[in-house]
Parts: sequence; structure tokens; C-alpha cells
Amino acid sequence: MKKILRYGDVLFSTLSEITSLIVAGHDKRMIFRKVLDCALQVIDADTIHLFEVEGEIVSKYTVERGKEMKSEVVGDAGAFVGWMVRETEADPFQPGRELGFDVPLLADSLGGDLSRVIISAPLIAKRSMFGLLVAIRSEGGISAPQDVRLLTLLANQTAIALENALLYQHLEKEAVTDGLTGVFNYRYLISSLENEVKRARRFKQTFSFVMLDVDNLKIHNDRHGHISGSQVLKEIAGIIKASCREIDFVSKYGGDEFGVVLPQTRLAGASKVTQRVLDSVREHHFEGTRAETITCSAGISSFPRDGNTPREIIDAADKALYQAKRAGKNTVVTTEELIEEMA
Repeated sequence: MKKILRYGDVLFSTLSEITSLIVAGHDKRMIFRKVLDCALQVIDADTIHLFEVEGEIVSKYTVERGKEMKSEVVGDAGAFVGWMVRETEADPFQPGRELGFDVPLLADSLGGDLSRVIISAPLIAKRSMFGLLVAIRSEGGISAPQDVRLLTLLANQTAIALENALLYQHLEKEAVTDGLTGVFNYRYLISSLENEVKRARRFKQTFSFVMLDVDNLKIHNDRHGHISGSQVLKEIAGIIKASCREIDFVSKYGGDEFGVVLPQTRLAGASKVTQRVLDSVREHHFEGTRAETITCSAGISSFPRDGNTPREIIDAADKALYQAKRAGKNTVVTTEELIEEMA
């Protein structure tokens, strides 16, 4: 009874840690390490494998007694999923069964020693199958019903934790993403600008902000409908992202406006990037639209030249954008050019 209680304490402690790690946004590897270490403590096994199915890829995480966790990609998910389904229906007390030996990508991974005893438990939450926990002992046996129950409990809770992590990531993404275009939303744009101001001030760096407006979108909507106009915005968002770096932040600012934060970029560099975007939009074929009907105009400001707060930087770029519109659209204007013209 004391041993079962101790196992219960280990399980409870592990599952509590898993929940904390997910909420804190930690890497999955840390979570898997906790799961595998727990399995080694509560089950009399030499080796524990955790196979994870993620999209079309299967990854294997392994812990042996006294060794660090190892991980590797073991192949695509096609054959593995069929094998995994069979494992959920197999007799867990069958000694020496050849687990997965008919699946080439797993044969080398698990080996073919028939003297070993193997039990497994699927990582299933609701209708989602995330993978499989496999416990292996080279001799003696680990086929006690208690071992199967413990492994199954751990697998079930791990699957729930993974499902919650995916849900958390989805909700987190929805909170900062524009539903139409897939780029960041206005809320995230302001947050990004605030963080970039702090970072640039601390390291005495500069950054630029681009306010980009789609020309003639109202005319397009009147002629082709708002569904077509929404598609135009989605395609333009894709063009902007393709023209930017990984460290840049592309966001939807308003109805037909985008805001782009370009870290460590001066006005001249930002102007080149923005002109590349405008050229790509002008040359892009939007279905149902005559060539060059859809273009963009842009205004560019920079920190600290044009302000010390997100609002000051946005207002400066907006003034430059207004001048670009007045200049005939399909034009880039920086605050440097704006000041020169107004002087």
C-alpha cells in the first residue's frame, strides 16, 4: 500500500509540474522529460519511449536509467499511426511481443529482442491521438496490471496536457492575430511599438515604422464586392510579409491600412523595403482587377527622430502617408522628405 501511495505522490507531483510548465509557456521537451522521468520512477522498466505525432512527423523521446533524455525524428506519420492504433487494441500483458516490428521506421528504433517485455499506452485526449508511451524491460517482466494502469494514467494526463497546451497556443494566437489577413492585429502592433521603444532606448538604437494604405480599395469593393476586397487585403498582407525579415512585425492597423515595425532600420533602409512592397503590389495580379488598379501608398517615421512614444511615431508616419496620397498615390514618403517639403 505504501508503494502505491508513493507512486500516487510522484504522479500527482509530476502532473502538477506539467500544468505549471504549460501555463508558463515552457518548451515541450521539458514537459516530456518530466513525463519520462516519472514513468521510470513508477514503473519497473529499463527504458521509456515517448513517440509524438505532430503533423506528418513522428519524433521519439527516450530516457534510460541514469542517462539524459535523447530525441530524434524517426520518420513520417503514415505507417506509425496505423501501428499506434493497433497498439491501443493490443493485449498489454503479452510478453515478448514484437512491438512495431512490421513498421520499418520503428524496427531499428526499438530493436527485435524477443526476451524483452513491452507495455504501451496511447496519448489520447477526446478524439485526438498525440502519440504513444512505451515501457521496456530487458528481463524479468513489467506486466503487472498496476504497471499498465500507471502508464495509462500518465499517458492520459500527458495527452490532456498537450491538448490544453495547443488550445492555449490557439487562444494566444487569436488574441494577437487579425482574423482576415493572418498578420498581427492593432493591439499587438501597439504592444510591439511599446516594446521596441523600450529596447531601442535602452540600447541606443533606431527603428522605423511604416504606415501603408491600399489605394483604390473602395472603388474595387464597389465594382467587385467586399469579398473580393477582403481577398485583396489577404494577398497584400502576404506580399508585405514576404518582403520583410523574421524580426519585423507586420500588423493590420485599420480597415485598409497596415503597420510595419522594422527594428534596427533607418529611414533609408525602410524606404527601400517599402518601395519593394509597393512594386510587388503593383505587379501582382489580383483576380478580376485590371493591371495596376490596386496599388499602395506609404508613410515612414523613425525612432527617436520622430518621437519617443508609439503615438508620436504613428502620427508622424500618418502625416507622411497623407502626403504620399496627395502626391498621386503608389508613393513612399518618409518624414525626412515631409519636413523638407514643408520647410
